[in-house]
Amino acid sequence: MFAKFGPTIMGIPLLLLGVLWVFAPEMAAANLSSELLTGAALTTQIGDSAAFFLGSGFLLIVGGLRANATMILTGGCLVGLVAPARIIAATVHGGDMTIEPIVGEIITFFVAYFAAKLITVLAINMMK
Repeated sequence: MFAKFGPTIMGIPLLLLGVLWVFAPEMAAANLSSELLTGAALTTQIGDSAAFFLGSGFLLIVGGLRANATMILTGGCLVGLVAPARIIAATVHGGDMTIEPIVGEIITFFVAYFAAKLITVLAINMMK
């Protein structure tokens, strides 16, 4: 049950945020305590953010529903890698240390990791 619904539950808000980046970028940016950039930077911000959230959300949701450990772990790693990047941005580049998103990203990674591990163990046991 956890292997199916854990990643799916974690992926739904990511997918919705990706849709917001496409159709209501102001609202998406506000949800992330961010501001929209201008010009070419705006195009990059919306395109990259939409792709990240749509992609990671899709991988977690579909991976969970199909019990596909590779999709789940890929989506979880995409999100999980944001945490160290945030820490580096805060400690090296002068950004704010945003603890709540970092915790959410780490939780998403661990949910994905343990769900993928559980799916793999169950698949191995079924082959015996």
